[in-house]
Amino acid sequence: MERVLGVAIGIATVCLLLSVIASHLQEVWAGYTARRAAQLEQGIARMLGNPALTQAFFSHPLIENISFTPPRPFSRAASAPPARPTYVSSTLFSRVLYTALREVHNLPAQSLPDLINSLPDSSLKKRLKALILGIEGDAKACNLAIEQWYDGTMDRVNGLYKQKTQFFLLVTGLVMAIVFNANMFTVTERLWLSDDVRSAVTAAAQMYSCKDDPACKQPDYNTAITTLEGRMKDYLPVGYNVAVLRPYWSNAWGSITDAKHSGLTALLAGWLFNCVGWLVMGIAVSLGAPFWFDAVNKLINIRMVGIKPPRADVPPPSGQTLPPPLVNVVAPQANVPILNVAAPDLDVGDAPPPAPAPAT
Repeated sequence: MERVLGVAIGIATVCLLLSVIASHLQEVWAGYTARRAAQLEQGIARMLGNPALTQAFFSHPLIENISFTPPRPFSRAASAPPARPTYVSSTLFSRVLYTALREVHNLPAQSLPDLINSLPDSSLKKRLKALILGIEGDAKACNLAIEQWYDGTMDRVNGLYKQKTQFFLLVTGLVMAIVFNANMFTVTERLWLSDDVRSAVTAAAQMYSCKDDPACKQPDYNTAITTLEGRMKDYLPVGYNVAVLRPYWSNAWGSITDAKHSGLTALLAGWLFNCVGWLVMGIAVSLGAPFWFDAVNKLINIRMVGIKPPRADVPPPSGQTLPPPLVNVVAPQANVPILNVAAPDLDVGDAPPPAPAPAT
């Protein structure tokens, strides 16, 4: 059982290290391309179904106040995307939508149900009338229905964004597995066969799971974890050995060009082994850093939990007796039940001295 937990902790730690790198790369790319803002703009544009109304919506001062242009170094200002928000609340959406509908269609100020009835025939009018069907007389209920429609749409937009993020992490994890030669099968084999490797990786995992301990904030903690990360290449078969790359490719090319193709089967089997191991590692990395961080913490807790040893019963010194565990206290009033009050835990040193013997 100890070996199985050690292997699981080692795999989770390796996947955590790679997932952190992949997550940072994903965040950098999402910030550079303004993917969140673009996804939000597409979702709102589909809800409104009118380019003029969409432009009026994003040009509103309340929306411009929370809109930002993503920084893009080494690029021209003319090629930068327009400023767009990354998040719009449902309440803000309903208010700005009301204003944008009035401005685009030149309608007077009126209640939301009357405004919807005054709109020209369009797909948006059909959607809004379906939302407020049966509650036309209650303006607050109409606003709430539109806000719930917006929240439901944003849930679908967030789901689509997560799918794209998952695909990006999968591709990034696969590329990192190939670049770092992080083969899930060879890593698991090394962890299973070597006690020293399991101990070293488990030590690194315990430091990663150290969150609330004051010792984690000391400089020695940062030095130790940096040292362990630097020595991971000595513990696990991660990375390439430059000294053997040229002989390997020479032998591989000889196996391919040989008329009898001697060794070609072994070469293909080795590459199949590597490709499948890289693919499994890429899929594991795509689960994300939060998943593996929780996995490391849970596995460390399982490993460190044991049977609590019983406390030794220290006999009291001679001439002293410990108080009884329960003291019966009787209330002075009548018809008052007797209460069992637990006496405080006393150490032997805190026990009261024995009562003096009565004088004869």
